[in-house]
Amino acid sequence: MSSQFVQRLANYLANEVLVKGLANSKAFQRMALRAHNSIESTRKAGRETMNAAMDELEKEVMRNASSSATSGPPVPPLRGVPGFFSALGKEIRKDFAGGQ
Repeated sequence: MSSQFVQRLANYLANEVLVKGLANSKAFQRMALRAHNSIESTRKAGRETMNAAMDELEKEVMRNASSSATSGPPVPPLRGVPGFFSALGKEIRKDFAGGQ
């Protein structure tokens, strides 16, 4: 019973010293800020890349849909990753259009 208490006390004290030490460390604050900025720029680049890919895929789907509507039998839906993104784009448009 007393060993648990001592362990908890040591853990608490170590956490307090560590947290306060890092909070007051300018080097740690700079490193944390650089890491945050790096993550945010990576997220932004990922969003931009995904949006560009979705736009391009939507354009391709629209071109294929308009060309297949005038030329013969129906074309089965796209398979694989392009099919997934096409369906995802349609669902997102439905969600933003209020289900229409």
